[in-house]
Amino acid sequence: MTNKEFIETIGRAAVAEYERFKILPSLTIAQAILESNWGKSLLSQRAFNFFGMKAGTGWKGATYNSKTQEQTRAGQSFTIDAAFRAYPNVQAGIRGYYMFLQYPRYQNLKGVTDYKQACRLIKADGWATDVRYTEKLISLIEKYGLDKYDEEVLEVVEKDKVEVFGKVVTMKLIRKDGRVYPDIREFCAAVGLEIDNKGRMPVVKK
Repeated sequence: MTNKEFIETIGRAAVAEYERFKILPSLTIAQAILESNWGKSLLSQRAFNFFGMKAGTGWKGATYNSKTQEQTRAGQSFTIDAAFRAYPNVQAGIRGYYMFLQYPRYQNLKGVTDYKQACRLIKADGWATDVRYTEKLISLIEKYGLDKYDEEVLEVVEKDKVEVFGKVVTMKLIRKDGRVYPDIREFCAAVGLEIDNKGRMPVVKK
């Protein structure tokens, strides 16, 4: 699997789970890249665990034993043997990651719409011991444009140019679910139409 294919595979799975868990897909993809080395780690290939989630005493599912690197607070690396959570496929692995984030210490991630804030929070919540973890996540998101997956699940409102009946105008655009919708009032103003309301329903008039 190429790096581009890996991003798309994890991204599609993350977008599919957003409505239920409200965790930014860009954070999910960046963590998967960093934790699994682009899906090349044995843990991700054999157990579909792309995030290095340890089994812990409360885990009742399948496990996979592997060595892993940790860091002291001073940044010194060391290796330990650990049991990790194992899943049957990619989608189950992504869902398992989001279920893991249901622990109380990660609840501040739910509903966050700024990927930089999400990257800072997950490090502060104790996900990783790597002192440069936040920096690495943000770098991956910006280098590979992973926030485009966030735009598929968030309503992103911004001003942009649109050609309407041969005339270029600037109006508000709402980007959601991978599509672009014009602000209906600004659209009508741009093409010389009137707009009214019938209850909550907009009514466009010539």
